[in-house]
This record gives sequence, C-alpha cells and structure tokens, in this order.
Amino acid sequence: MNKIEKNIEELVVFAGQYEDCEASRRIVIPEGIEEIAENAFRGYTHLTEIVLPRSLKRISACAFAGCQNLRRVEMRHGLEEILDEAFSSCSSLTSINIPDSVKRIGEGCFEACACLSSVKLSESLVIIGSGAFAYCFNLVDVTIPDSCVLVEFNAFANCFSLEGVKLSCNMGLIDESTFEGCRSLKYVDLPTKLVKIGRRAFKGCTSLASIILPISTSVIGFDAFADCSSLSRIAIPKDLREIEDFDAFGGCDALTDISFGGSREKWEQVMRGNILTVQKSDCTVSAPKISFMNLE
Repeated sequence: MNKIEKNIEELVVFAGQYEDCEASRRIVIPEGIEEIAENAFRGYTHLTEIVLPRSLKRISACAFAGCQNLRRVEMRHGLEEILDEAFSSCSSLTSINIPDSVKRIGEGCFEACACLSSVKLSESLVIIGSGAFAYCFNLVDVTIPDSCVLVEFNAFANCFSLEGVKLSCNMGLIDESTFEGCRSLKYVDLPTKLVKIGRRAFKGCTSLASIILPISTSVIGFDAFADCSSLSRIAIPKDLREIEDFDAFGGCDALTDISFGGSREKWEQVMRGNILTVQKSDCTVSAPKISFMNLE
C-alpha cells in the first residue's frame, strides 16, 4: 500500500470497517474522517444511533440505507453533501436536523423513512434531489430555505401527513409530481419567482381548498391540480401564457370560482378559444365561474 492509498483509507469509512452487532448499536465516527463511503452501513439492523464528526464532508450513496432501527443521526456543521438514498428506508428515524453547511440532498435520500415527522433543512441548501422525501408518511410540514433553487420531481410525493409547505422564493419551477398524493396538504406558500407548475405537481392533494398563483406564473402543467377534490377557488395571474392540458383541474369536484388577473380577451387567448370545464369524479362536467380582474 502506498502513502496515497493509506491516506485515503484514513479519511473514509468503507463497508466492513464496523460490524453489525449488538455492540455497535451506537457508533461514534472519529474526527478526521471526511467521507462515509457507499453502502458503508447499509442494512445494519443493530444500529440505532450514529454520531458524525465535524470533519465529515460527504455521506455517500446508500451509506445508511435500510438501517431499520436507526433512530438518531447527529450531523455536524461542515457536512456538504448527502448523496442518493443515503438514509432511504430508515423506517425508525423520526427527526433530522441537517446542518447549514449542506448544499445538496441527493435523489431518494430519505425516501420511505415512514416515521420521519420533523425535518430542519440547511440554510445553504441549493438542490433537493428527486424523491428525496417521498413516502415519508408522517412528515407534517416543511420549509424550503431561500438558498434552494431546485426541488426535483417527486421530492415530497405521497407524504400523506404533510399539511403545510413554505417554498423557497428563488424557485422558478415546481417540478413534476413534487407534491402528488399529499392528501393532507392544506397550505402552500408559493415562490414569488415561480414561472411553471409542472405536470401532476399537486395531483391528489385532496385537502387543498384554495390557492393564489404568483404574478410571475406563466405555465400550468398537465394534471397539475387534478383530483384536488376540495379545491374551490384559484387565482390565476394575468400573464399566464399556457395551460398545457385543459384537464389540469379534472376531478376538482368543488371548483366553482377562478379569478383571472387579465381581461376576457387574454383568457380566451390562453384557452385558445376553448371553454374551461371540470370533469368531476362522478363523471359529470361543470364550468367554473371566471372572474376577470382586468389588471392590464
């Protein structure tokens, strides 16, 4: 082993360096370690608590995936990345405090952490990967810091207990299926710079009763609000350019009023001469009342 290889081994925790045994229920990673390697603790059934050092920069893919009895993770300032599926299916994890040094949360990072009810995100966070918190059935609320510019598709899909969301003011896109199936979602603080609501972004959010789209919104994607059965009112800004599919509100059984910031003529341009109708869950069809604010 040459000196470079030795130095690398001293900086990284690789798979097999710790045993999955009763004596390893609580593991404290020593200072000096900069990375937890891929699969390092994957599937450890005895591990209940992990304490990470201040020197740690990266938690690699699947590092703690499937640690079903992991209840506590102590992260320190200095950590920069938590990569794909790092804590996926850690079904006993109830809360996580991500230090403000973390800039990236990878794809599926906390996916299927079924008991996770509380998450504090880093104030330096830039990207949340696809499916990062999907199927976190007990997550109640989430605040995306203003440092974050991208939350990828499915990030919070099927978080059945999620009631409130505050999104970063610097997000221009709510990606495809970001909150699909969040059936308890009642309140969403939308970004002031929002340009597009992606396909199925809020599909199946059956507790969402009303929503006001920011003035910057220009595109509503296919099925964006489909099956939001409690949605009764929506305010749409005057500069909306496109509704990708006129079934964007399909299954919105309670939708009776749409406020449009522009004129009737501008609305007709958006609709390309069509009339917006809603096919309800009982297969009947209704046409919401459109109010024109004429804020030209």
